[in-house]
Amino acid sequence: MIVKLLLLFACSRCVLTGPPNIGGIFYADDIDSKIALEVSAEKFNFTALTIEVSRRGAILEISENVCQLAEEGVIGFIDGTGGRATEHAQAICDGLELPLIVLQHNDLYSRNWSLINLYPSPLAFNMAVQELVKKYNWNNFTVLYERGHSMVKVQDLLKLSNPIELDAVSVRELRGDNYREVLINAKHSGYTNFVVDCSSNKLELVLRQAQQVGLMADGHSYIFLSPDLFSLDLTRYRYGGVNMTGFRLMDLGDVMLYNYTAQFNEASGYAIEPDNVKTKIVLIHDAVMVFANALSKVRYLRRREIEPAQLNCEYYQSWVYGSTLIDFMKTDKINGLTRSLIFDGFGQRTDVFFDIVELTPAGNQTIGKWENNKLEISRQFVSNAEIAEETIMRNKTFKVLISTTPPYGYVKESPLQLEGNDRYEGFTIDLIDKIADKLGFSYEFEVEPDYGSFNQDTKKWSGMVLKLREEKADFAICDFTITAERQSGIDFSTPFMSLGIGILYKEPSKQPPEMFSFMAVFSKEVWYYMVLVQSALGVIMIFVGRISHKEWQNPVPCIEQPEELTNQFSFANSVWLIIGSVMQQGSEIAPIALAPRIITSAWWFFTMVIVASYVGTLVAFLTVEKNVLPFSNVVELYEHKSISYGAKSKGSTKQFFKDSTNPVYQKMYQKMYSKEWLVPDNDVGVDLVEKTNYALFMESTSIEYTIERHCDLLQVGGLLDSKSYGIGMKKGSPYRFFINDALIQLKETGEIQKLKDLWWKEKRGGGKCGKKQDQEQKQLGMKNMLGAFVVLGVGCCIGLLISTLDMLWGVFKRSVKYNTTFKYELIEELKFALKFSGDIKPVKRPQRALGSAEALAEQEGKDEVKSLKSIRSGRSTDTHRTHHSHSSRHSSSGLSVAFARRREYT
Repeated sequence: MIVKLLLLFACSRCVLTGPPNIGGIFYADDIDSKIALEVSAEKFNFTALTIEVSRRGAILEISENVCQLAEEGVIGFIDGTGGRATEHAQAICDGLELPLIVLQHNDLYSRNWSLINLYPSPLAFNMAVQELVKKYNWNNFTVLYERGHSMVKVQDLLKLSNPIELDAVSVRELRGDNYREVLINAKHSGYTNFVVDCSSNKLELVLRQAQQVGLMADGHSYIFLSPDLFSLDLTRYRYGGVNMTGFRLMDLGDVMLYNYTAQFNEASGYAIEPDNVKTKIVLIHDAVMVFANALSKVRYLRRREIEPAQLNCEYYQSWVYGSTLIDFMKTDKINGLTRSLIFDGFGQRTDVFFDIVELTPAGNQTIGKWENNKLEISRQFVSNAEIAEETIMRNKTFKVLISTTPPYGYVKESPLQLEGNDRYEGFTIDLIDKIADKLGFSYEFEVEPDYGSFNQDTKKWSGMVLKLREEKADFAICDFTITAERQSGIDFSTPFMSLGIGILYKEPSKQPPEMFSFMAVFSKEVWYYMVLVQSALGVIMIFVGRISHKEWQNPVPCIEQPEELTNQFSFANSVWLIIGSVMQQGSEIAPIALAPRIITSAWWFFTMVIVASYVGTLVAFLTVEKNVLPFSNVVELYEHKSISYGAKSKGSTKQFFKDSTNPVYQKMYQKMYSKEWLVPDNDVGVDLVEKTNYALFMESTSIEYTIERHCDLLQVGGLLDSKSYGIGMKKGSPYRFFINDALIQLKETGEIQKLKDLWWKEKRGGGKCGKKQDQEQKQLGMKNMLGAFVVLGVGCCIGLLISTLDMLWGVFKRSVKYNTTFKYELIEELKFALKFSGDIKPVKRPQRALGSAEALAEQEGKDEVKSLKSIRSGRSTDTHRTHHSHSSRHSSSGLSVAFARRREYT
């Protein structure tokens, strides 16, 4: 008996030390979840033990099965049921201290529970959906929720329902399996935006019934909270124009997802793609990964193998490692198939990474992401091939209204009898052809000259607008201006051309140059500065010449010791030097000292630049004949008494003047209307402009076209307004989205600009006039000549600095030589220089009575500082002299004072 007990104990130990058991709670018909658990358990070295619940609400059945697996020894449970079943399973697991991982949202969630929920928390959904609603600028929307849900995932949206942020938020419950009545009521209420919160197995039913009641067309938008939306086949909804947005938890670029999908397909016999795998199947893999990661951490912490315990619910037993395992599961961060697995203190997954996915005609497109509680939209470009591959417009034929207004539409010139669309050509003809190539449809043209307007008396529309509203045509493409009035009756595509109203007028006759046009080369400012600079430079040259010692020259070279020195820089000579340089004739006056030479060189450079600039521009001013316009803007045109003006009698240009609040424009309209200056079409107006004194208001694109073919016409002034051309279609057209997308692509690739250049500048006489040159020459202002003035100023400053230093050096030598103060000599020198009179300067020397002339000349000729000491001592250092002055018997100090007292300037 003892031996049998020992064998039984050994066998139980072998079982317990094998792969750990992990329990799964699923409904009996949930076969895919059970296969996913087995595949994941095998991958992470677990043994899967599954509980099958026969029906919903079988509480006693769940309780018995959980306790049964606890007795078999499991380390935790993965619950795939939800609802009340989760509540009872969690109550048992709390008592046994066994971890429980939940795979789906549970409205019965309580913060007191110790479970782990891998499904994104309601907080994450609230933040993400709220940001999406704001991003889409929804002013009103309807929340559709499945019966039994508490709307906890969209409760923040209800707080937006206030007059400041939104017009209205409607909440509607989806009951049973028939939602048509609820959806029809939402449609009749005018709602086009919907937030749908329902379980994954109800998604297809909601989509199908929404399509049946007409809520899956262009203009309808949806945000689905279920992350399984894009695992469905949405092909039937791709081409209706509906905007459908949802979330995706998996990263389709993860290799691990492809491997797991292959293992699941092998075990189940399916052949599904990774992007079609249900979120619950992927969460089972991540749940087992969380168990495996936490168990390895506990083993590392305990330094030994962790054995599951066989627990009995009746005895209220608990697993000793259970709470530790739960703590590791909540605190560790790992990356699974649904990206980062991070939990808060209550086991909820609040920090979630979502892909924001949108349904387009080209398929499911990732347009952004939700990461770190922030929404980032980065809409991907859908290629032309993908859009044109299959759309709701493909293989259909549409009636397109056109106008034969050049260059938008012409009747083709051909010797053959043409039929159908071949009869027409032009800019908009080519444009609709390119759009049709992209979207794969056909079209038939119908000419309609009346673009359409609203008659306030009859309350009826006319022309193209009327035909589009009555669905007698599908599109209207021409120079169809987008106006507020027309937008109230029809829809327009995104603009394909922007323009404004301009003034077309004939070129005025050429005017010959004026008598004194040679003075117009420089602006008045330049002439004023040149006169000022020449006057100032004359004064500077006189001053610098008077303080520069080398400029004082011996007037009689044959006399070695002259009594007086002369200076060439009188006012007349300075002005003559300046004027001679300007006239490029030179002058006999030539500076000798360094400072005057620097200033003169700077002046010569200045005159070289000025003269070269003047001569280079003078020819154009003497030969070019200028256009003299009688007006330059619309106000001057209104004030002009001899020029008539008008616009096309039917069109947006006339309407602009009629509806304008500008008093000048209103008066112009009244004058145009009363004097019958309005014209039936632009061709008549252009003819009047050429032959009479008439100005025509036209749209700028038409003016560009006209002046390329009528060389004597031009545009005067700027644009009076800003407007755009678009393709017209009926209100709520399901094709607007596709037309807009194609137009944007044609703009981005430059195709529309190429068509404009073709029909404006090449076809039908385009390019006849070439590029018109503005022959009026621009005056040279101070900004053009500033550099020359700066060079002159710098040269004058350098010359003044050098001459000042030269003067100071001479003053210092004389003060040492004659034993006087520096201040005294400086004042005397400045008095003479600043008189600006007299060009004769006496040589400074003592009288003959005080010494011989030879001795004084000897002393006066010694300019070096090193010889000054000998003068002070009264001795001559010249060994070649054999006689000495009588004044040598006197003291040097007395002699210097006597000299200083007798020196005067004439």
